[in-house]
Amino acid sequence: MLPALSVLFWLVVVIYALAFALFAVAVVFRGSRVLGQAILAAWTGFLLHTATIVARWTQTGHPPFVSFFESMSASAWFGMLGYLMLQQHKPFLRAIGVGLMPFVVLLMGWAGTHPFGEESLPVSLQTVWLFIHASFATAAAGCFLFAAGVAIIRLYRRRQNALPDGTLQLTTGERYDEFNFRLILLGFLFWGIMIVSGAIWADAAWGRYWAWDPIELWSLITWLAYAVYLHLYTMWKKLRGTFLAYYSIAAVFVVALSLWGVGFLYTTIHSYGGD
Repeated sequence: MLPALSVLFWLVVVIYALAFALFAVAVVFRGSRVLGQAILAAWTGFLLHTATIVARWTQTGHPPFVSFFESMSASAWFGMLGYLMLQQHKPFLRAIGVGLMPFVVLLMGWAGTHPFGEESLPVSLQTVWLFIHASFATAAAGCFLFAAGVAIIRLYRRRQNALPDGTLQLTTGERYDEFNFRLILLGFLFWGIMIVSGAIWADAAWGRYWAWDPIELWSLITWLAYAVYLHLYTMWKKLRGTFLAYYSIAAVFVVALSLWGVGFLYTTIHSYGGD
């Protein structure tokens, strides 16, 4: 990565951290004005983040989802995109930034510890299935990150009588539960597409659809973990609220293990280009 682009990346991390601090102040002190400043900081960081992704894509000539660095950065970007778009239309979601931003900051910081890597892609990765497989993986991760942020604010809401939003109106925990469910359902569908497209890609690249490779296995475990969440939400209403909020927070760490941790723990034929 060019030095200027590296500086811009870390500037994004700092702005996201500032946004988190502002969100925390807004939630603790119930200040709508500070909440507005937090959202402005989040937008600023997101726009600069978008600039780094576009520059990265231009620089490498491939979609910026391939290396560890790119995958983590893109997942954080998708989570921020969903949050910033939806909070414009649903004011009760604005305070969720206090739950989402810690995950975004940690993921971006983790991304920055990995080599930026600018090598060209191997032949097996030069396929449209790369874009489909990796883009749905990062989009799903973004949904799951967003859902974990919703779960955090849901748990906080359980202990408080009010949270700040754009109109200073109160909201109910059930609205957060339903929104969390919708995010996880969307991420679940995206993750399923990721698995299927990965199998098609694997057949073209390695001559088999499925080989129980550790990353394949953990991708399936992640998909099943969220399938359990969806089943519990729809069939066991008494578990909604605190239990499923904790569940969705725990599940996002399974996502992190599946996408970025397995390669450190197991020998796998999967590898991220540039690392």
